[in-house]
Amino acid sequence: MLQDGRTKIAVSLTEETTEAVVARMADLRDVADLFEVRADFVRDLDLGALLRARAKPILFTCRPESEGGRFPDRDHAARRRLLSEAVARGVDLVDLEARSGFEDVIASKAGRGLVLSWHDLAGTPGDLDGVFARMAAHHPDVVKIAVTARSVADLGRLAAFARRHAGGRPRLVALAMGPLGVASRVLGGRFGAPFTFASAEAGREAAPGQLTARALADTYRVRSVGPSTRVYGLLGSDVLRSLSPAIQNRAFAERGKDAVYVPLQAEALGPFVEALPALGLSGFSVTRPYKGEILAHLGGVTPSAAEAESVNTVVVEEDRLVGFSTDGDGVLVPLRRRVDPAGRTVAILGAGGAARAAAFALVRAGARVSVLARRMEQAGQVAGATGAAAAGLDALDRLPWDVLVNATPVGSGAVPGECPVPPSALRPGTVVFDMVYEPRETPLLAAARAKGCVAIDGVEMLVAQAVGQFEAWTGESAPVEAMTEAALAAIAEVPS
Repeated sequence: MLQDGRTKIAVSLTEETTEAVVARMADLRDVADLFEVRADFVRDLDLGALLRARAKPILFTCRPESEGGRFPDRDHAARRRLLSEAVARGVDLVDLEARSGFEDVIASKAGRGLVLSWHDLAGTPGDLDGVFARMAAHHPDVVKIAVTARSVADLGRLAAFARRHAGGRPRLVALAMGPLGVASRVLGGRFGAPFTFASAEAGREAAPGQLTARALADTYRVRSVGPSTRVYGLLGSDVLRSLSPAIQNRAFAERGKDAVYVPLQAEALGPFVEALPALGLSGFSVTRPYKGEILAHLGGVTPSAAEAESVNTVVVEEDRLVGFSTDGDGVLVPLRRRVDPAGRTVAILGAGGAARAAAFALVRAGARVSVLARRMEQAGQVAGATGAAAAGLDALDRLPWDVLVNATPVGSGAVPGECPVPPSALRPGTVVFDMVYEPRETPLLAAARAKGCVAIDGVEMLVAQAVGQFEAWTGESAPVEAMTEAALAAIAEVPS
């Protein structure tokens, strides 16, 4: 089972009854390569029933409280008996903690499916190689080291550690728990990890940062990730709900690329830059709040991105980072499918980064642009930087406009059910462009359609930006239709 080079998906089962574990194994047999049975969750464990029902190999785990599990530390003897029984009955793989003190049980399973594990719930230790060497001395088949990423720099250190031990014995599963380490659950195949862990579904995670089995199999295609896979990602401070992985990974699959796109959550830009050499990225997207700050770390930047002082796409060349911006494409491509912005009057609602990018693109395309915001000072700053005019939100009724662009979050999942302007302010025959893409049909767009306006949703913007990024990284035309399908499917899966 561990002999071929593919990274397998081990689905962690956190059900509390044997019957529920059996049912879950049946439900997920098409996506799982093996099942991690978390005995510390099961109240009525019947190992015989589990073995009779297994359709895929079982990794038997009984994690104590001190290592992040549920089995009481005080019941040391009872846990030892459970693990000994699993070994005696020939369970495919048995996970034993290196600090368990169960040396005789460890020795009895060594070379026959022993996973020796070590967990750090507080952080990432400095001597990962020393930890590995001490564990390897017990002759396990697999060493699993799970740390807690307190910085994106920890993700980089873990990747460098995994690379040092790639191809060796015992095989290594190196994971960084928590939101800053999510990429480690996708990229194990680059370093020869025999498996990675997944949850059965959202909300059933056995450890912080686990992705669902379906996401690992379908979105990230982890079984195909190997040493030659090119890695791209999304850099930002809050990226785990982004639709970009679904869009870009679908594009890579459609074009037959050996590439994967992962979330790269970072608490600050400095630690991300520190981690870059170890992560071995071929390129990355940039989102809030690093679009401006990243400029200081680039070896080159396109004129339009330099003028806007904003980069959302980075290509990693051999000795430098080159910055681009496709934010303008996100506005102009969908708009040009309906009207030529040259000579049109455009009103942009909002004065944040999205409004700034839209104003730059539209002014350069020949539109007459006004930036409207509640605070005139903010509208004035964006207008001054982009060559637009500035006004307060209450001026919308008085201004002439052919195109209205909502660059605020009003109507999104963050501010649901609201419209950024009164429906009475909308005018038949005009174009209303809402940058919000979740939900796809916002109150603003519903009101615009009812008023006889031409409506453009945020999905078109999101895909147009992603298309530019894909083409900058690969030099090939992007599969626009497939990327749009991926975006819509991902939105449909977002809990309402």
